[in-house]
Amino acid sequence: MAKPGGRTKVLFLIPSLVQGGAQRQILELLARLPDRFEPVLTLWRSEVHFQSDLPADQPRHVLDTNRMTLRAFRRLVNILRVERPAIVHCFLNDANFWGRLAALRAGVPIILSSVRARMMELRYLLFERFLSNRCQLVMCNSVGIRDELVNWARVRPERIRVIHNFIDLEKFRPPTDAERAAARARLGLSSEMRVLVMPGRFAVQKHQVGFLLALRRLAKSGRLPSDVVVLLPGSHRPSLIDTLAMRLATGPHLRAVVRVPGTAANMREIYWASDLLVLFSLWEGLPNVALEACASGLPAVLSHAANLDGIVVSGETGWEVPSGDHVALAEVLAQIFELPGTQWRQMGTAGRALVEDRFRPERVLHETLSTYDALVAEHLPCAA
Repeated sequence: MAKPGGRTKVLFLIPSLVQGGAQRQILELLARLPDRFEPVLTLWRSEVHFQSDLPADQPRHVLDTNRMTLRAFRRLVNILRVERPAIVHCFLNDANFWGRLAALRAGVPIILSSVRARMMELRYLLFERFLSNRCQLVMCNSVGIRDELVNWARVRPERIRVIHNFIDLEKFRPPTDAERAAARARLGLSSEMRVLVMPGRFAVQKHQVGFLLALRRLAKSGRLPSDVVVLLPGSHRPSLIDTLAMRLATGPHLRAVVRVPGTAANMREIYWASDLLVLFSLWEGLPNVALEACASGLPAVLSHAANLDGIVVSGETGWEVPSGDHVALAEVLAQIFELPGTQWRQMGTAGRALVEDRFRPERVLHETLSTYDALVAEHLPCAA
């Protein structure tokens, strides 16, 4: 609990720190919290992908469970009663549901959730209005998520705060000529190639199938230039979508064009080696890969669903295409291939400037801390 003149204790709850956007965001926030806040990180599982980014004293608690059980729930309630945080801040659907229930049971004064993706599962959607009415705020990173919360979950708009993702503008930056050449050499790409990259796990949402259909359409009509190479980094799970995507990628029209490297440990290197980002998602929150690629100097082709927060300005820093329309995507790509490389680079430079202006980490941190401070002043006036 916050004490007059003391630190404000914030307990962060997330199922695990496996590789993912929300996991990276919580670590970015932990790294930037000023000393007047005392973070307490609590996980369900001890998996930590971003070990080097984890503070030495975290996580403070691990429930050691893959799914919430009555025993684990009781333990979580007990942790909250012992720690007595001023704020509980939950991330992702599982933690948002169970964490808010536990915080209500433990009497935590300020309870926040963070919704980081669209298409909330029905089992959580049905209870979202109930929980949001009994807690202080639902934070999300995209206007698309906000609209779904209002229209589908019937959450009151005044209970929602949109705060964008952190983006490390020092790490994700345009490469020097030497860095670009080295990245290409490590990936086996020649300097003459025009490299398109579409990162993401193979899934319906990311719509690799639609992107590959657009490329095949261009190849069959003779409009796919011979110097174009496509990278599809991302994790795979056995599924119909994965099978269909791989069949298209290895088919006669695209097998010489498409490379599927699997899960990439160093996405910055892939951005540095590439010339154009494509993200043809059917739905998105605020896509980290789009922010990272644009910050790295790449122009981007985004579906409307991936560009709801204005990551690219169509015709200036990239292109927006209708979600799910692979024919429209093919036509836009054909037009892009006709443009000189200098224009690609100019648009990438403009995209970097836009990300610096609209998504700078100082603004995101200020909005987050201002939210914490306002809630503390309202609900714990003696501690403000």
